[in-house]
Amino acid sequence: MAPRESTTELLGLLVDSVLDYAIFTLDEQGRVASWNGGAQRLKGYERDEIVGQHFSRFYGEDDILAGRPAWLLEVAAGEGRVEDEGWRLRKDGTRFWANVVITALRDADRQLRGFGKVTRDLTERRRAEQELLASERRLSLLVDSVVDYAIFMLDEQGRIATWNAGAQRLKGYERDEIVGQHFSRFYPEVDVVAGKPAWELEVATAEGRLEDEGWRVRKDGTRFWANVVITALREGDGRLRGFAKVTRDLTERKRAEDALAESLAQEREVTRRLRELDSLKNDFVAIVAHDIRSPMSVLSGYAQLLLERWDRLDEPTKRAYVASIQRNSQSAAGLVDDVLEVARIEAGELQYVAAPYDLEQLVRDTIREVVAPDLGERIVVRRPPGLPLAHGDRRRHWQALANLLGNAARYSPPDSPPELELALDDGMLRVSVRDHGPGIAPGDRDALFAKFSRLATHSGDRSRGTGLGLYIARSMVEAQGGRIWVETTPGAGATFSFTVPVAWEAA
Repeated sequence: MAPRESTTELLGLLVDSVLDYAIFTLDEQGRVASWNGGAQRLKGYERDEIVGQHFSRFYGEDDILAGRPAWLLEVAAGEGRVEDEGWRLRKDGTRFWANVVITALRDADRQLRGFGKVTRDLTERRRAEQELLASERRLSLLVDSVVDYAIFMLDEQGRIATWNAGAQRLKGYERDEIVGQHFSRFYPEVDVVAGKPAWELEVATAEGRLEDEGWRVRKDGTRFWANVVITALREGDGRLRGFAKVTRDLTERKRAEDALAESLAQEREVTRRLRELDSLKNDFVAIVAHDIRSPMSVLSGYAQLLLERWDRLDEPTKRAYVASIQRNSQSAAGLVDDVLEVARIEAGELQYVAAPYDLEQLVRDTIREVVAPDLGERIVVRRPPGLPLAHGDRRRHWQALANLLGNAARYSPPDSPPELELALDDGMLRVSVRDHGPGIAPGDRDALFAKFSRLATHSGDRSRGTGLGLYIARSMVEAQGGRIWVETTPGAGATFSFTVPVAWEAA
C-alpha cells in the first residue's frame, strides 16, 4: 500500500472512530457528501437519508430566513475556515447547542472542492457554564477551533503518520519535516531515557486509551504543559493499525495551579508562624506566672523584712538581704530578656553586623564576664597556634558562648571546672565547651534546642532557667552560617560545640 493510501486509510479510521464529533464533508453547494458515525449519533440521520441533502436542514427557521448557512459557507470559502456556535436541529426536531467549524477544502490548484464540517454538542456545557466558572478556561479551549488542538496519528511503532494545522501551531514542526519521525521527540530527555513514550503506547494498546499530563518540547526547545489523549485505532477484527493522539496546551492552567499551590503553601506557613507566636505568648504567660513568681516573692519577702526590722538587723544581715534581692532581681530581668530575645528572633527583627574578630579574645572575655573569678582562673582553654580570625557578629557569638559556658559552670562540680577547646575544622572555626556534670537524659536530646525546653539531667532532675538559652544560642549561630550540636554520655558530662565562619581575607 502506498504511503498516501495508508495515510488516507488511517485518516478514515480516525474519522469513523470518533463518536463525540459529527465529522462530514459538503460539496461546493453545501450538500452533504460524507457522514461519519459521530454525525449519525449526534444528528439522528442515517447515511443514506442525509447524503445529498443541503446542510441547511440542520438550522432553525430564523437562521435559514437570515441566510446564515449560505453566509457561513461564504466566510469559509473566503477566509479558509469559520467557527460558529448556535442552536441546531436533530432529525426528530429537538435542538442542541453546537460548536461548528467549517473548513474550505481546496485542491492543488487552489480550486474549491467542498467543505469539511466538524460539529460538537455543547448543550450540557452551556447549561452548566454558570456553575462551572472555575473551569471557564478549560471549557473555552473546547469551543476553540481545531487549530487549537494538535490532532495527528501514529503508526504501530509510534511514527507520525498525519499532521494537522493545530499540531504545527502547537509544536512548531511543518508537516514535511515531522511525518515519519517518532513521536518521542516531543518528550523531554528525562522521559525518553525513562521509556515513557513506549510505555504510553503499551498502556493505550492494552486499555484502548491513555490520558496523561506533563511537559512536552516544541521544535524550538521551549516547553509547554500538555494534556495528551492517545487512542488505539483497530480494524474490525481487532488488529492494531496505529494510534490517534490529541494534545492540548494547558501551560497557563498549570501556572495558575502552581501559583495557587504556592499561595496555599505561603498561607500555611503564615498560619504556622501565627500558631508559633500564639504558643510563644502562652508560654511567656506561663513562664511569667511560674518562674517570676519565685524571685518576686523573695524580693518582696526580703524587702518586707528590711522595712520591718531595719533598726534591729545587724550590718551583715542587711547586706545578705540586699544581696539576695539583687540576685533575684537579676534572675527576673534575665528571664524577661530571654523571652524578648526569642520574640525578636521569631519576628526576624534581630540584626547581625558581621566583621572580623579574634575568637580567642572572645573566649577569654566570656570567661571573665560569665563565671566567678576563682573558677575562671582554673578553666583550661586548648587551642592550636595560628588560628585565623573569626567572621561574624561578635556580640551574638558572645551570647551563644556565654549561654554554653554558664550551663557548663552550673553543671560541673566545684573541683572539675569546664574545659574549652578552639580548633579549625573543615574550613570553619570550632568552639567546644565541655562540662563534667551528670550528662543529658536520652529523652531530652531531640528537644534540646527547642523553646522552653528544660533539660533533665541523667539523674532525672529538671534544670533551672528559662528553657530559652539553647534555642537562642542555636538561632544566633545558625543565622551566621554555623551549626551547633552536643555530644554527651550519661554520667560523664556533655560537650557543646558550635562553628563560626573564618575571616579568610583578614587572616
